[in-house]
Amino acid sequence: MKLIFKKPARGWHESLILGNGRIGGAVYGGTKRERISLNEDTLWSGYPVQTQKEMPKGYLEKIRELTMAKDYVRAMEETESVMGESEDTQMYVPFGDLCLEIDGDEEITEYHRELDLETAEVIVRYKNFGSRIEKRCLVSEPDQVLIYRIKSEQPLTVRIWTEGGYLIGSRLDDGVLKSFGRCPGRNSFTKSEAGGEKAVPTLSERPKEMGMRYEGWGKAVTKDGWMEEMPEGMVVRNAREVTLYYAIRSSFAGYDKHPELEGCDPSICLKKDLCCDASYERIRERHLEEYQPYYNRVSLELKGEVSEELDLKKRLLDVQGGKEDPGLSALLFHYGRYLLIAASRPGTQAANLQGIWNKEMIPPWFCDYTININTQMNYWPAGPCNLDEMTEPLVRMCREMEEDGRRTARAYFGCDGVCGFHNADIWRKTSPADGRAMWSFWPMGYAWLCRNLYDQYLFNGDREYLKVLYPILKENVRFFLQTVTDTKEGYVLSPATSPENEFICEGQKVSVAAYSENCNAIIRSLLGDYLDCCRRLGLKDDLEEEAGRLLEKMLPPAIDSEGRIMEWNEELKEADVHHRHLSHLYELHPGSGITRSTPELMTAARRSLESRGDEGTGWSLAWKILMWARLKDGEHVGRIVNNLFRLVDPDQPGAIHGGGVYPNLLCAHPPYQIDGNFGYTAGVAEILLQSHEGEIHILPALPPEWREGKVSGLRARGGIRAEIEWKDSRVKACLVSDRTQEVRVGIAGGESTLIKLEAGKELELSSG
Repeated sequence: MKLIFKKPARGWHESLILGNGRIGGAVYGGTKRERISLNEDTLWSGYPVQTQKEMPKGYLEKIRELTMAKDYVRAMEETESVMGESEDTQMYVPFGDLCLEIDGDEEITEYHRELDLETAEVIVRYKNFGSRIEKRCLVSEPDQVLIYRIKSEQPLTVRIWTEGGYLIGSRLDDGVLKSFGRCPGRNSFTKSEAGGEKAVPTLSERPKEMGMRYEGWGKAVTKDGWMEEMPEGMVVRNAREVTLYYAIRSSFAGYDKHPELEGCDPSICLKKDLCCDASYERIRERHLEEYQPYYNRVSLELKGEVSEELDLKKRLLDVQGGKEDPGLSALLFHYGRYLLIAASRPGTQAANLQGIWNKEMIPPWFCDYTININTQMNYWPAGPCNLDEMTEPLVRMCREMEEDGRRTARAYFGCDGVCGFHNADIWRKTSPADGRAMWSFWPMGYAWLCRNLYDQYLFNGDREYLKVLYPILKENVRFFLQTVTDTKEGYVLSPATSPENEFICEGQKVSVAAYSENCNAIIRSLLGDYLDCCRRLGLKDDLEEEAGRLLEKMLPPAIDSEGRIMEWNEELKEADVHHRHLSHLYELHPGSGITRSTPELMTAARRSLESRGDEGTGWSLAWKILMWARLKDGEHVGRIVNNLFRLVDPDQPGAIHGGGVYPNLLCAHPPYQIDGNFGYTAGVAEILLQSHEGEIHILPALPPEWREGKVSGLRARGGIRAEIEWKDSRVKACLVSDRTQEVRVGIAGGESTLIKLEAGKELELSSG
């Protein structure tokens, strides 16, 4: 499982990325000059403040009355008027670049560059004037350093320095290259202003307005050369082997601590990080001991005729031209697992819109936590791919959002409980962002995150973990018990939007309706998860009875005149019939309210997907893979998988229907967003094994091109692990359960049968 190139990266979207959950590096693989773009997961602009604004009295009732009277234009105008001038999220910024340059002329032959997913290591090999040179790089979690080694048959002179990002300066101090930076203070501009003249980061001299301090320390070790100082850097001369250790720390002391007034001293941790003088081999050994137990939990092989030693860009172009390459589908699946391990570890920050990898001073969408699907999608692979540990940062983020979420519920709705709108950041902002109502007025993000947390429990069955989730679920339920509205047909959240979508009213694009299926579906799902949580914990609390009554009276999904799931409270003309969001199909995925037990809704969901089409942004294509997999339609799944392998030129402007992947397999929104990678990996797991309907389905949606393969380590809900091998219509499977239980199992679309699994004992099944 390797990403292989026969040329150095031309730019960031061809680089190979590494990470230990906290430190991220994008390695370009240059010959004369190497560049490693660096990130650290706490480097955000700003500091903690309360961002809630005072709302006009009775504003919500006024908007609701307008939507109930079907005066949607005025309702949206009123919403955007009261929501305007809200403070946006803060932004995730780069550390800068670590640069290495080799003196002398070049005549390069036999160039090879790879990222080995099994070792989480970048390796570059080539000859210069016939002399062999090898470069290796990894980011170690046990040692908390990036380590980069150059070995050459001939002596080299290597210059080392840092540049870019928000770095202020560097100096050589007792053989250690120390670089210093300062993140901006709080943004005075919004995402919509990011490309204009107002987008000037705040770099104040007043301590209370200062952003995060950060430092990077590097030391070079050589066996046969010597080191000298150069302006703002160092140079290693006459060395056949150079090993560079690099560590990064910031003043971040917590989501509720000012990084300047209450911040940490980065140098304290950096002294500890750089005290390590172990060899590359020893650090690599410790790195593999920590990394591989996570990565090796799941394996997938899809048989094909394409050599995995081919240049990756050529493989992508061949698939785009119609060539079958099932191995590439397996590679992208494993890449998603690798990225989750590399971007999210216990104790780190949760993976943002770009994981932990960003080179832009002002990144697209500020690289924030977009919680109207994107952050949730980042963690969809964790359950089926048995990576529970990687969700710890997400759980912690949800716990840390409670304080601000309580203020937001009170300020905007005048009620108890917690809620969060569609963006969050490292300071755990939950209030609305500035801008259009289609994204600024949607208080469902926190509740959607609860679906992730609870579904993770259904996979692992960890009772102690469930106790942690319970108060988060409860406070979200408390909010909706006080905010839903009773209609003649049932309870709804009103007024409402459907994430980033619009309909046509009076010739205008409008986004505010009386209610939306998305909001109602999230509430239904939350209530069901909460009640199930109470039952499993044996609790009878003050909200349970009321929550049960509300769930019974919530408005169910409706079907429009064209047989589709209705998105809003009435049939309204869509502004974009191929819109990238599929929010009204929430009950198909990630919810479980639309299943084979609701055949009319399944048919309506299918027609809705057909209406939206098979194109979209990268993450939208991944979501469609998941939904078509739940419809058990392997042929359609295969079609969208092929669309996702469309090679996107990073130098060309993007379009919201033109998603695919960049040469290094990072997913194109476009531009780059990592949720498509994670969503695809979750989609492949759903293709191979499903358990959301209370039954286990083995190979429920296999694409026709995947004629032969085997997978092991995938997990079904209930703590059941599966090993599956197939060739054409012949299937062999083995199930192992953490506990003794009975479960229904079906293979490749066949009828399910009830079987008993004994705890820890393998049970073999076959079909065809």
